[in-house]
Formats: sequence, structure tokens, C-alpha cells
Amino acid sequence: MKRGTKRLIRGLIIFSSIVFLLIGLPLILFHMRSTAPLDDYSDTSTDGFYQGLDDNLTALIVDTNEDTLSLRVTDAFINRVVQKQLSSGNTKFQVAGYETEPEYKYMMVYQNFVGVKGVWTTLTNDQLTITAGADVLLGGKPIYQTGFKMVFNIVLSENDQYFLQIDTIQIGGMKLPKQQAFDFASWIIQMFTNKSLNDMIAEQLTFGTFNKEELSLVVGEEGLTQYLYEIDPTLAALLKIIYKESLLVLDISDAGFDIVLNVGDFRRLVTDLDQPAFTPWTTEADKMAFMTDFAEQAVANAILNPGDPYIDLTEADINAILDYTLGDSVQFDFPIEFTLDHQPIEYSFASTNLFLRMTDDVLSAHLGMSLTKSGMAGSFDMQFNLTSNVSMNANGDMVLTIIDSNLGNIAIDNETLASLIATFDTSLMVGDTLVVPEAKVNEMFQGSGIVIEDSYVLNGKLRLHYGLESI
Repeated sequence: MKRGTKRLIRGLIIFSSIVFLLIGLPLILFHMRSTAPLDDYSDTSTDGFYQGLDDNLTALIVDTNEDTLSLRVTDAFINRVVQKQLSSGNTKFQVAGYETEPEYKYMMVYQNFVGVKGVWTTLTNDQLTITAGADVLLGGKPIYQTGFKMVFNIVLSENDQYFLQIDTIQIGGMKLPKQQAFDFASWIIQMFTNKSLNDMIAEQLTFGTFNKEELSLVVGEEGLTQYLYEIDPTLAALLKIIYKESLLVLDISDAGFDIVLNVGDFRRLVTDLDQPAFTPWTTEADKMAFMTDFAEQAVANAILNPGDPYIDLTEADINAILDYTLGDSVQFDFPIEFTLDHQPIEYSFASTNLFLRMTDDVLSAHLGMSLTKSGMAGSFDMQFNLTSNVSMNANGDMVLTIIDSNLGNIAIDNETLASLIATFDTSLMVGDTLVVPEAKVNEMFQGSGIVIEDSYVLNGKLRLHYGLESI
């Protein structure tokens, strides 16, 4: 009996050990208590940011002496934004009347088995902590808690880039080596979302560059430029000037992420030229009507001066041609919309189309931009200006030799100008010139029946020397 009792006890111990290793130990290792910051999940968490944004943008519009845009992004603001995205498919989250249902407490519920509390952030002077929490449910009630935590060290490098290096990754109660923990967390996330952690970071943090090998995220000019380019190339070009002139100041503290943008130097100068009056073409028929008249005049001039016929185009003529040729490729209208105190607030950052002016022998190109608020008079105006001399090269390309360019009080050197123009067309700027290919020139004058042989500005008009296609 004693031997049988010992075997039974030994068997129970072995069985208990196996159960513990297979079930108990993982439950201990993966257990993690977490409490979502429910106080952040209300509009009061975003009202402070949007009130500051509204006050700053309004000040720029109504006060010509206002030079800065100053904002603070708090962890409460980030948490509210993340919560709205994660719970977008759950209409019961924190909504009165559903307190007894799991969807009230959890942003997402998977098959009534797992309830996701959320993903939230905590900002300190030099660290960003991201926490995710979930409960295992039985009958809608939590029976087990788990989650993971990622801590990023934040370093501002010398080239104004924020470098976020993963310091620790905690999965449940375990702090594994970073790479192993990252891969393991990615595997868990992929089970629930069909996306790896790397994919989720790439989707949600498109303004930065994540390095999976180094487990770091770099937020700087390159990543932000690519992010803005997807919205509008002009915004990406403006960011390049901001970085070039050191107009952006970033700081992080326990209070939040502070952003100060010095935009006063962007203001339109009183000496900037206005867009000239012209009649835009709205249809191909409008263009053909102009080109028909143009062709008739070209033939008449060739008869009167067969050795060297030329024709002069006014500012109204060339702006009608340019406006129709460009269409919407340069002009933009970027809405800035948000809700404050349950009221919709609407701003618009919009531009004119590119327009041209001619004075003496100089051709200048301009792009006007304005920030306006719906229901409010006034605007914050900016204008890009570029002056040049016009000629033709041996290939029949129109060449604009750059004299200077500026945006408000900011003089733009050719190196910076090249990077700006490259956001629209990588082949347009060659050295200190803008080269419009012969094919594009011919497209602009398609239907006129002429072949342009030379061009330049004379007495405020664009003079074209030409031959007739039929000759």
C-alpha cells in the first residue's frame, strides 16, 4: 500500500507539474494587469488641442503681426484619437445604456472570448510608452488579464530628426530580449488582425521610417516629406523650406509633444505681383478658338515679314494657355476640418494656379496660397515668386534662366529650389534653369499651325519667332 501510495503521489506530482508547465506557467508569464485611461476617452481630451489649433489659425488670419503656430499634443489627445479608430466598429463602447454588455467596456470583442481594452500612450521627457491590454472573457466576464508594453527612448538628433529606439518590450510579465519580444508580439497581433506588428507600424506611422532590424523609428524631414507628398506635393515642398530655414521647433516633456512653427516670414509681401486678369478656357473648344485666331494672325505676319515672322503674346494670352495646360496638377485646396464644442470648424489652405507676369525682359512665375476660415473675413496669404529670362535652346526646348526666387521674406537658393521643384517634376530643373521640353511647348500651342524657333520677353510681352508647319 505504501509503494502504491507513493506511486500515486508521484504520478499526481508529475501530472500537476505538466499541467503547470502547459497551462499554469504560461498563465503566470502572460498575466499583466492594465487599466485603460478611460478619462481620456472623451472629447475633452481633444478639445484642448483643437482649441489651440483654432486660436492659432484664427490669429494668423486676423493679426498681421502674428508669426507663430504653437501646438501641444498630449498623450490624452493621442489616446482619444487611437480609441476612436480602434472602437470605430463598436457603437456601444462607453455609451450609456449598454453597461451590462462587454462591448461597453472593451473597444473590440473577438468572438465573445477576448476583450481588447485598448492601446494607449504615456509621454515623459525622454520616453514614449505604448501599452495594450486585453481580457479573456467567460460569459462576458473577465477571467484573465494580459497585454504588452513597448517603451521607446526618444532622442532628437543633430539634423532635427526624432529617433525612437525601442528600449524594452514586455509581454505579459515577461521582458524578453527585444528582437525576440518584437517577433513574438508580432505573431500574437497577426493572429488577431492578420497583420504583423511591422505592417501595423508602417500603416499607422506613415510619417516615419521604421527599421525592423534596429527596432527604431526615425521621424524627420524625409519621412514627413513623403507623408505630405501623398496629401499634396505643395505641402511637401513647403516642409522642405521649413526645415531649410529651421522654422520648426520640436520639444517633448511630461506635458506633451510641443510643436512651434514660425510662419511669419511666409507672409505675402506688399510688393508681390497680383494675378493678371484673363479669361480661363474651360473646354477644348475654347483653346481651338484661340489657336484658330492665333494661326490666322501668324499667317498674316509671315506674309508681311517672310524672312523672320514673329508674334507677341500678352500676359492674358500666356496665362490662359498655362492655366488650361496645367489644369489641377499644381493648384490645390486642402481642407482643415475638426469639431470643437460640438460645432464643425472649417479652414481651407488653397492656392491659385501657377500664373505668369512679364515686365521689360523678365518673365516671373507665381503661386499664391491662402489660409481662410469659413464664416470669417480675411486670410493668411503667402506667395511663391520666381523671376527668369526666357530663351530657346538648340533642341527647341524653352529655357527659363533663373534670376531669383522667394517665398515671403525667405530667399530660396537654387539648391533648395531644385529640391522643391523635384517634388513636382524631377527633370524640370537643370542647373540654374528650368527647361520646358519641346514636346510640352508644342502641346501648349497645338492647333496654331506654327513651329516655335525662338522666344524671349520684350517690353512685357512674350515674343515668339516661328515657322509655319505647312512651309
